[in-house]
Amino acid sequence: MKEIAEELSVFFNYSDNVSYENDDVNYSKIVNVFDSFENMHKMSKDDFLEKIFVGAFKLIPEAQKGSFFELVEDKYVPIFCNGYDMDVLRKLEFKREDAFIEYQCSDVSSIEAYEIYIERRDDSKYSEEMINIFKSLGTYNSYTSLYAPIQVEGVNVGIICFECFDKKSFSKDSKKVLKFYAQIISNFYAMKTFHEKEKKMYDDIVTALVSAIEVNDKYTEGHAKRVREYSCAIAEELELPKVKINDISTAALLHDIGKIGISTEILNKPGKLTEEEYGIIKQHPVYTKTILEKIRGFSTITNFAYNHHENYDGSGYPRGLKNNEIPLEAQIIQVADAYDAMTSERAYRKALSTEDALNIIKKEMGKQFNPEIAKVAIKIFSK
Repeated sequence: MKEIAEELSVFFNYSDNVSYENDDVNYSKIVNVFDSFENMHKMSKDDFLEKIFVGAFKLIPEAQKGSFFELVEDKYVPIFCNGYDMDVLRKLEFKREDAFIEYQCSDVSSIEAYEIYIERRDDSKYSEEMINIFKSLGTYNSYTSLYAPIQVEGVNVGIICFECFDKKSFSKDSKKVLKFYAQIISNFYAMKTFHEKEKKMYDDIVTALVSAIEVNDKYTEGHAKRVREYSCAIAEELELPKVKINDISTAALLHDIGKIGISTEILNKPGKLTEEEYGIIKQHPVYTKTILEKIRGFSTITNFAYNHHENYDGSGYPRGLKNNEIPLEAQIIQVADAYDAMTSERAYRKALSTEDALNIIKKEMGKQFNPEIAKVAIKIFSK
C-alpha cells in the first residue's frame, strides 16, 4: 500500500514522509497532504477529476471501467468517465430521490467504499430506455461495482464508481484506496463550496458599496465600472498576473467609495470649487482607506484605491508620493480615472473629446502620470 502515498505525493508535489505499519497506510497523514495543498481550489474541476481518476485506476488493479456522477440541481448526472462511451453514459440521469437503486448511496451514507455484485438488473425498477442504456454500457448483468459517495455538509454531491467484469470482488486494499480518493474528492468539493460562498459574499459587498457611491453622487453612476474596464485593459496590456488584475478590478470599482463621506452639495456643485471645498474633496482617498481597511482581506485593494490620486512627480494627494513610491496598480487606476473624468459630462463642464483627453495625458506624462503606463493607456484609448 506504499503506492498510495507515493501516488499522492507526486500528485500534490508533497515530500513529507508517510509512515507505515505492517504495510498499512497512515491515512490521516495522507489526507493532511490534501488539506495542505493550498492552491487546490484554483484547479478546474475537470483537471482535478482527471488526475484523481488516473491515480485511482493506477492503484485499483481490478478496475476496468469507471464513472463519476455529480449532483446537479436535483439530478445525478455523469460528468467524467474512464472506459465508457460518454455519449451513451450521458443518457443516464438519476433523480435524487431515486438515486442509484440497489446502491447504498443515501445522504446518511458515510464516506466508505461499498461493493455490490450485479447478477442482473431488476427490470421492474427501471424504464425500458434505462435498461437498454445499461445493456449498451455493459452494466446490465454480471459485473462488480466498487463505489463511494462524495459528501459535503451531509449531502452526497456525487458518487465515484469502478467496475470489474471478470472478477466478483475487489481486494481490501482497493477498497481502502477508493475510500481515500472519495475523501479527497469530498474535501475538494467542500473547499470549492467554501470559496464560492466567500466569493459571493465578496461580490455582494462590492456591489453594495458601489451602489452606495452612486446614491450619493450621480456622476459616479457608471464611472466606477468604466474605470474598472479601462484599468483592467491597461493591466492586461502590461501582462500583469491575473491575481493582480483581479485586485486592480476591485480597487478600480471602489476607488471613489470615500466620497460617501463628502456632502452632495460639494460633489454636485455646478460651479468651480473653492479652495476649502477642494480640500474636502481631496480627503476622499483617506475616507476610502478608512472604509475598505475594515473589510477582511482587502488590504491590497485598499492600498491601490487609497493611492490613486498620487502623481508621478509627487504633486498628488493625500501623501505626495512619487515615482516608485506609488503602487504600480494605483498608477494604472489613476490614468484610467483621469481619462474617464475628462471624457464624461460633469456638472461644471462638458465632456472633452477623446483627442483632447489623450493630448492632456501626453502632456502630463512624467508629471501626473507614469510615462510607461500613459503610453499604454494612449494606445488603448486611441482605439
